[in-house]
Amino acid sequence: MPDEPAVRSELDWVLARFPEDEALVRRLFLTQPAFRSTCEDYRLAREGLSTFEELAVSGPRAEVGEYRTLVRELEAELLAMFRAARDGASPPDAPRPGTRNP
Repeated sequence: MPDEPAVRSELDWVLARFPEDEALVRRLFLTQPAFRSTCEDYRLAREGLSTFEELAVSGPRAEVGEYRTLVRELEAELLAMFRAARDGASPPDAPRPGTRNP
């Protein structure tokens, strides 16, 4: 049976990029749907970048620059989420104090 490439999850991609924040990343991934969604976007952007970088071997691809920009923007968004969690700010999908969940 041929070796199949390892499938990396959203969590794996983020942990590989931010290993120093492993505990925080795992906690946010388990508790915040908005963080999980951003992690999914990050995985898709990194996979897209890898694909276009491979295709660029045969010639320049504008998508490489676009995906690099997208990856940087998502990394900045993840870092902002880390800062908010460290500062004790409520995540975007958390109920505000004094309100009820539907």
